[in-house]
Amino acid sequence: MSISVTFDSNVWEIIVDEDKRNNSDQIYTKLYQLIKDGSITPYFFEGLVTMENIKKTDRKEHYSNYNAGFLMSVDGEEITLNPGSGKPEISDYLKRVVPQALELGFRFTKIPRIGAPKLNISERYWAPDEKYSMEVRQSRSFECARFLENLGAGKGKLMNELDAAEGGLVQRSKNDNSVTEKKYSNAVGEWADGDALAANYGYGIDYFCTHDRASGAGSSSIFHTTKLQQLEQKYSINVVSPKELLQELGVARAL
Repeated sequence: MSISVTFDSNVWEIIVDEDKRNNSDQIYTKLYQLIKDGSITPYFFEGLVTMENIKKTDRKEHYSNYNAGFLMSVDGEEITLNPGSGKPEISDYLKRVVPQALELGFRFTKIPRIGAPKLNISERYWAPDEKYSMEVRQSRSFECARFLENLGAGKGKLMNELDAAEGGLVQRSKNDNSVTEKKYSNAVGEWADGDALAANYGYGIDYFCTHDRASGAGSSSIFHTTKLQQLEQKYSINVVSPKELLQELGVARAL
């Protein structure tokens, strides 16, 4: 029986990239083999392309000047189009490894925030709504995301960092005078992590595999022990390291 796993970027890249995999712990070779033989159904979050792919030094400027796209059609005919800012140019590295991941069986999860950039890819590369309908999945995802934001994690960390008190993210980013590019960049990374976890819960995926939990995340991170315990207790999200994931599989097989 296959288990479903969302892999964080700090894990899936090592699994998929042969050079990284061959120069890393054998854990990643084992995970690669388990995906190949169908024991693990792998997923990753679309934010790795639409959010984390923005250069760290450009993130504050990007969101300060971000324009949402707009498209309207009637009877299938496009009559209005505003492309907006669109998604950032994908890096050469991701251009190489993302297709390899998709060929291996990875599928993208998503949380459809209004106005946010979306990947323009074939429907077959998106995680299917197997456990829940699309409506229920989206409701679950946003419920979890709001919980994280109330903890001061996820997107909530970024909004709390900004000194501008009014408006949405774009306006507050544009008017902010205090947050450095580095802090802003780190907060965007936290937002991506929060949305990835929320999407994981929304789809009902069994595990979320990351190195962050194992490395001792800072107190402001959703992967900090205190925040993670609250998340796991309320929403039964199983966050594991690569080693812990293999141990979980070992226990399952022993049964």
